Amino acid sequence: MSKAVKLDDDTQFGLPPALIGRSDVSRLLREIEEVDYTLETQTIRTPDQPLTIPAMSRALQETLTLNNIEVTNLDERKRMIESLREAKETAPNVQITFAVDPEPAITSFLVKWIRENLHPRALVSVGLQPAIIGGCVVRTPDHIYDFSLRKRFKDEQANLIQAINAAIARN
Repeated sequence: MSKAVKLDDDTQFGLPPALIGRSDVSRLLREIEEVDYTLETQTIRTPDQPLTIPAMSRALQETLTLNNIEVTNLDERKRMIESLREAKETAPNVQITFAVDPEPAITSFLVKWIRENLHPRALVSVGLQPAIIGGCVVRTPDHIYDFSLRKRFKDEQANLIQAINAAIARN
């Protein structure tokens, strides 16, 4: 699991590895807002009845568990909604472009590593660009790191041409 991050109001809020990018955070935000609306409506309509918790996605359940949030607690739900809005708007974004679609386990590993080593609420955008041949290109707000095979070939172009010419000369 990802580490929770300390917020200004002394509350902890972390994102589970299943939440990868802004779209995942947006989807989770919509879901918790729907749950919040449902529970508030129940409280108003039938104040003396116990709350019936609606069905929740696995991502929402993991987020609630990670952050020790009791979904029936109005203040905790509101704090979670605010934290998700903040994460959606201000969390740093790391873009990783691959030549082929990465396995989900690789994506999950990268998200976990980024959150543990770079920023606890970093969001990751995964893209595809077959022209990079292999490897990946990582873009942060401040840097571009090109680990692609295309760049390696380009950097070694003179050596490759020399090796090909030497091979041709031998034949």
